[in-house]
Amino acid sequence: MSIKVKNVVKVMNFHALLRVDAAKRHADQYQVLEREVESMMDNIANNRNFILDKKALRPNPKAPELVIYIGSDFGFCGNYNSQVNDLLAQASPDTDAIIIGKKLHHTNANVLMRVEKDELDANPHMLENIVAESIREMKHRKVSIVYNRYENASSIHLDTKTVFPVEVDDSAGKEHPYDYDDDFVVEGNINDLMRDLTMLYINYEIRLCMVNANASENVLRQSTTSESLKKIDEREEEELKWERKQRRAQEFKKVIESFVTLKSEEGRPR
Repeated sequence: MSIKVKNVVKVMNFHALLRVDAAKRHADQYQVLEREVESMMDNIANNRNFILDKKALRPNPKAPELVIYIGSDFGFCGNYNSQVNDLLAQASPDTDAIIIGKKLHHTNANVLMRVEKDELDANPHMLENIVAESIREMKHRKVSIVYNRYENASSIHLDTKTVFPVEVDDSAGKEHPYDYDDDFVVEGNINDLMRDLTMLYINYEIRLCMVNANASENVLRQSTTSESLKKIDEREEEELKWERKQRRAQEFKKVIESFVTLKSEEGRPR
């Protein structure tokens, strides 16, 4: 049984090793792109002229919150899913939820969609349609993504990222060349433009978070399977030591029995 388990873990570890480098590279690339997209949306969505003069897209404060939970579809990921499940279990009934990953479980939230990762990859429009309806009809005052964020191989942590409304960057004016006072020339309806731009931004952020979560998943899976193999080897070594001890005990017992038998035969009258 131990050999079968070990072989399964070896296969999982091998697959994780194959995926982990590519996943980390993709996450590193997209982290740079993510910061640029965030800066662009921050500069547009929080522009004072849009907000005050043109009364651009603003969330409805009375609407519920939409939270997108991203989990893992695979085992051997440590506490990857348990942390997401903890937040999912704490969600209030007036929260709308989208659950991505077959290992995420019960919640009191109103689940709009539950989907596995492979199914979503094959048909991304399922999620895009919900986001489009949310922004077009202002159904939600806030849209957030819960996922395990990959920073580097030694830093993976649970993160909740707000993607609507776009949060103001407190470092603006220091690290960025804008201060939300730039003026824009806009043709057409600004709210139509902002809705389309926001829908694209949210869907893009979801994909970026999924790429990042994929890196976290593979790093954790590779680490967990490596640790499992180490423990299996240690257990096999302990079992081998115990078997050797038992064999030595049996051999010693035979020697003692032979010695006792010999002494008995010597003491018999001839």
